[in-house]
Amino acid sequence: MTKAELQAFAQEQVGLLKPKAANTDKPSGQRAKGKLQLFEALLAAYDNNQTPEQFGLLDAVNDTFQKIGAFGSGVTFFSKPEECCKK
Repeated sequence: MTKAELQAFAQEQVGLLKPKAANTDKPSGQRAKGKLQLFEALLAAYDNNQTPEQFGLLDAVNDTFQKIGAFGSGVTFFSKPEECCKK
């Protein structure tokens, strides 16, 4: 997956999740809200205007991907998604 494809996927997911995330009275709405936060953080990173909290969220996901070996040290999943799983 390329960076452009990941960005398009994130945009698609935001569109799908926003209506669902509005209903936080249900567990499904709460799950949608959590997913929405990740995809919005990703899009904010692509626009270079993420909040410190969004940066921290993406950093934690990236650290996890590096720890399990999906990405090498120094590679971020959102800047070079095509590097996934290369050894």
